[in-house]
Amino acid sequence: MKYAGVITSIVFFCAAFDSVSYADEKAVDKQQQVELLAPGYGELSFDAPMVGSYQLPALGKAKDGKVLNTDNEYVTLHDTFNKKYTVLSFMYTHCDDINGCPLTNVVFNRVKNEMAKTPELAKHIQLISMSFDPKNDTPAVLKKISMAGIDHSDHEGHDMTKMNHDMQSDNTHGIPWHYLTADSQKSLMPILDDYNQAIQIRTDEKGEQLSTFSHILRVYLIDRENNIRNIYSPAFLHPDILINDIKTLMIHDNIALENSLQKQTALRMGPGDSKEGYDTTDYKTDSLALSERKGKKTDLLKLIKSPPLGLPKVPVPDDNPVTEAKIQLGKKLFYDRRLSLNNAISCAMCHIPEQGFTNNELQRPLGFEGRSAKRNAPTIYNVAYYKELFHDGRESTLENQIWQPLLAHNEMALPTIGQVIGKIKSLADYDLMFEETFDGNPADVKNIGQAIASYERTLISANSPFDKWYYQKQTNAISESAKRGFKLFTGKAQCIACHTINEEYALFTDNQLHNTGLGWNIAMRNEPEIQRMLIAPGIYMDIKKSIKEQVGNKRIGDVGRYEVTQDPDDRWRYRTPILRNVALTAPYMHDGSIASLEAVVEFYNQGGFKNETQSPLINKLNLTRNEIHEIVSFLKTLTGDNVSELVSDAFTAPIGDTGH
Repeated sequence: MKYAGVITSIVFFCAAFDSVSYADEKAVDKQQQVELLAPGYGELSFDAPMVGSYQLPALGKAKDGKVLNTDNEYVTLHDTFNKKYTVLSFMYTHCDDINGCPLTNVVFNRVKNEMAKTPELAKHIQLISMSFDPKNDTPAVLKKISMAGIDHSDHEGHDMTKMNHDMQSDNTHGIPWHYLTADSQKSLMPILDDYNQAIQIRTDEKGEQLSTFSHILRVYLIDRENNIRNIYSPAFLHPDILINDIKTLMIHDNIALENSLQKQTALRMGPGDSKEGYDTTDYKTDSLALSERKGKKTDLLKLIKSPPLGLPKVPVPDDNPVTEAKIQLGKKLFYDRRLSLNNAISCAMCHIPEQGFTNNELQRPLGFEGRSAKRNAPTIYNVAYYKELFHDGRESTLENQIWQPLLAHNEMALPTIGQVIGKIKSLADYDLMFEETFDGNPADVKNIGQAIASYERTLISANSPFDKWYYQKQTNAISESAKRGFKLFTGKAQCIACHTINEEYALFTDNQLHNTGLGWNIAMRNEPEIQRMLIAPGIYMDIKKSIKEQVGNKRIGDVGRYEVTQDPDDRWRYRTPILRNVALTAPYMHDGSIASLEAVVEFYNQGGFKNETQSPLINKLNLTRNEIHEIVSFLKTLTGDNVSELVSDAFTAPIGDTGH
């Protein structure tokens, strides 16, 4: 906002909110003091923290109290919060402090206008201005202010209706803005005390009371469960900060997967082209061009040295200590599409950063020439903590694991190890990178694996709301529903039998392999001869099984761990996944056949599918619908606070010149 516009906004605020006219010289005087304006009037002098890259722990419960709305009805504050993200300010309409109540009006309007661009988000948010001047700010006065198109043309000749065009606080679009007051100063004071909002009525030289107050401006951000999550003073009350804080709360409440939010944030999480609503004729594509992926580097090595709350020391092999040079080289290799036979497939094509380092769009990702992978792409968040890798546990080190996708015919499809090494050596942008990273040694079978493993080892994520609640004892860090879900997780639902937690950290995996019955059921069931398929938005066709098999590969048999050991007792056993960031890593199970967390919990609620080698840990649970919902609420608290930071860092990596 330009300063000229700021002054206009201030003039409008004072004219609209005060029965006392402000002379032109007042505006001139304010114009001469532009340098004294709070940051909220202009642009930030620094970048606001990236959405989702930080936490806003609860600072305590927002207090309740009986107030009056603009219809002169008694309501409670908690009722007005209405399970929405609420921005609450205490103000009065006669305020002439340029960095006081007028500031909140300007910031609220800027927030309102910005959020109006995304109505899907706006439905979760509201603004509330609570007056601490009930004598002058009656419900009738506040109702008039809240209405659109108020005629202020009598104010010193200013056409205030025109000024009101951008600054009006109507509720006809965008997020609602409510005004509240009290029936007396006496009934108001307990509310002000609860919010530590000290005010002092000013007096004139004769000691007579004036209609102005001395107060310290505070604005409160309140979440959907009435917890205060931030308090803003004039130095920090800025629309960019406020909007990013609200969106960060939405991410941690799993509202971040809504496409509209992703478009408005620095990082768009989730599918690059969401298929939500694809089964209707109203579907519209939502594709994201690679050019829109902009990121910022972060200190990945720091995560190795100091893991976030909730995770143990990162296991690092003695023969491959992690260094900054290895991390950066490994990251370059991980995102390089030239490390495939057709220069089109990289590791990140299956482990997509903004999709939970898995692939939200496909049950089984596509590799070379569109060939399907055999299983779902497992997330590589916290992969450093696995003792056995791949769904069937066939590999034990990250250094060795990388070679299988590089050489697999249905993934990156390079024919030999020598071809991989030769290709890297032929690329000019790798000149001397290996030599500088590995004590003069050129690219070889050992250090290629060491570099990529070093990058993957840094992708650790925790310090989640659960960690703050469980390990730091922040009682308001998660919801009551999530707390009940945790009790079920560790009790009736028996999840903890495989997804383990201990006193110092929680990996949410026993690092074992189990037969839940899902693999057995897939292997034993007969597909119907006629299958209903969605072939275009809202258009289905019944297709013969034989025709489907003609245009696609026949599904590969999968008996899990048995393929590694040839032990009949290992049939259909698969690795227990780490549950951290699980809300971001759909679809689920080894084959990606279950689309939602609710459906996963329901699968276990039914006891999986009984078979000869099914784990004795899998039993019917008899969970109610509400209990399933509460377990999912708990699982959503496992999203680490550095997810956006890791994704943003990933976006800084070049994807390789596919023209080579």
